[in-house]
Amino acid sequence: MPIKAICFDADGVLVYPQMQFAKLCENKLGISQEMRDPFFKGVFNECLVGKAELLDVLPPFLKKWNWSGSTEEFVALWQKTDHVIDTELITTIKKLRQNGFICCLATSQEQHRAEYMKKEMGFLEVFDHLFISCEMGTQKPGDAYYRYIETHLRLPGESILFWDDRPRNVNAAKARGWNAEVYTNYEQFLETLALYQPFK
Repeated sequence: MPIKAICFDADGVLVYPQMQFAKLCENKLGISQEMRDPFFKGVFNECLVGKAELLDVLPPFLKKWNWSGSTEEFVALWQKTDHVIDTELITTIKKLRQNGFICCLATSQEQHRAEYMKKEMGFLEVFDHLFISCEMGTQKPGDAYYRYIETHLRLPGESILFWDDRPRNVNAAKARGWNAEVYTNYEQFLETLALYQPFK
């Protein structure tokens, strides 16, 4: 069955190189991964599915991290630092759309970064559809995430090609019958894309 829709993850795919804010925390702000883990492996996951508000749950952690500014300033710094876009990939996505492919953002984000991606990073104009976990109530690699996209696009999994930098997310997509590839870099993306569809 021919590919009709292509879904792209954000961090590690469109946002590349990723983890810039994590590096800033580690190297400049003195907030180690060990200090960050209780937040990112805990209540942040509630933010990712729209069940918690980032600005409400972040302050207690900022206090532990000895952040002297406001919560809003921390979030703004976070968003600005991770505003790193692979412009070559964006250009290719625009060409894919011109060639008739439905191109979608498929990412796990909390509400504030979701809005930042739409407006400041321009993803609202880049894609036909934006599938963002906080608006869906589910996140990768949960089966419900992929099922939601299939239902919205009205396409079977065999017609969808999914790109993500995390193997577990790719494997979950494959389990639903999607075509799915682990993204490593732009050159690998073009080479693999050509195997699915000759692209000029």
